[in-house]
Amino acid sequence: MTAVAVTSADGNTKPSVVQGAKLALKAVATHVDKTTVDVTGQVTFKSKDAGVATVDGGTLTAVKAGSARINATYDGVTSPDLTVTVTAHAA
Repeated sequence: MTAVAVTSADGNTKPSVVQGAKLALKAVATHVDKTTVDVTGQVTFKSKDAGVATVDGGTLTAVKAGSARINATYDGVTSPDLTVTVTAHAA
């Protein structure tokens, strides 16, 4: 395996979510031969900005408006950060 990438479950690489909402995440591993495999259930997701969004399993919960950087680690390889934008509730 050469890389891991994180997106929202629908493949969005620049997801946005409203404060208080949840967002499903997806992790895909790329092997040396360029094949890919969904490893969502086998990775460890981490939020670098837990005050903005937390992650439990493959589900992100938006806590407050801002940007949260999320990554995933699989088999010793950590993905680049996925930046999730959290927007405030509409007035």
